[in-house]
Amino acid sequence: MSKAWLVRPLPNDKNRIEEFKSSNIVAVGWPLIGDLTGKSREEIKLILQAPPYNYSSLKLGNAYATIDILVNQMSIGDLVLIPNGDDIYFAKINSNYHYEKSKDTNDEGYPHQRKVSFLAGPIARSQLPKSLRKSLKVHRATADLSKHYDTIKSLSEGNTIISTCSTYSNEFTDVEYPIRPGVVVKLSIPNNINQSEASRLSRSEERRVGKEC
Repeated sequence: MSKAWLVRPLPNDKNRIEEFKSSNIVAVGWPLIGDLTGKSREEIKLILQAPPYNYSSLKLGNAYATIDILVNQMSIGDLVLIPNGDDIYFAKINSNYHYEKSKDTNDEGYPHQRKVSFLAGPIARSQLPKSLRKSLKVHRATADLSKHYDTIKSLSEGNTIISTCSTYSNEFTDVEYPIRPGVVVKLSIPNNINQSEASRLSRSEERRVGKEC
C-alpha cells in the first residue's frame, strides 16, 4: 500500500528546494557518516552516537527516526509533500535509497537521497485542508503523512480542495470543489465520514462527471 511522506528541503540547515527540483530528488542531511545502504534503524542509531555527531537523548531519537524514514521506510511509488515557505510541492518516489558521495561534505550536506518525479504544484499552503496543515507542524525533516494520503494524492493530481468549518452545525464540514473558473461545487460532509464512505463519494463524482463529458 502506497504511503505519503513529508520531506523538508532543508538538509544540513540549507534550503535546497532548487536542487531538489533540478535534480529530481528529495534528501536529508547528516553528511560524513557514509553510505547507509542496508543499514537498519538500530545501525543508524549507533552511527549517530559515534563521531562526528555523538548524539544522545532526544536529539539522537529525532535524527535516526528522520534518516530511517528516507533510507528504509519510503518505497517506490510513495508520494512526498515538500513544504517550502508558503509553497507546497508534490512528488512521487522513483528509486530506492541512494548515497550521493559528491554531496557528502559539510558544504553540500545532502548525500542521502531518493530520486523523484515532481507532480502538480506548487500550490499555496492555504489551499491545504486544515488537518493537513496541522500535520506539517511536526519539527522533524521527514514524517509520515499517510493518514492524509487520499488528500495528498488528489492535490498532487492538480485538484483543488478548499474546506471551511460549517456555520450551521458542529457535525458537518462544508467542502468546496472548484471545477472550472467561476464554478464551485459545494458539499456538506459529516465530520465522522469514514474511508469507505469517502471512496464511494469520490467514485460517484467520477461517474457523474464522466456522464456529463
